Amino acid sequence: MAGYDNEPNMGFVDKRKVGRPTSENASNLGTPANYTTISAKKTRLTAVNAAYYTTARLQQMSENDMDLAIRLADDAAGI
Repeated sequence: MAGYDNEPNMGFVDKRKVGRPTSENASNLGTPANYTTISAKKTRLTAVNAAYYTTARLQQMSENDMDLAIRLADDAAGI
């Protein structure tokens, strides 16, 4: 499903940074390289939990599903 998306979507908002001074929150969301391509997203999810994120499951996930799963694994406080 996500194998056909062509453009990386990195337009998510870190709710911890909205309306707060920048000195309080110097850390960014996860590693940006994990969000650049679909292949990178699949690789990261496989590294998170290969037993759960099988090839068949990754083929059924949309790009938004992958983004959410990576954010839940790497930076759940930002959701």
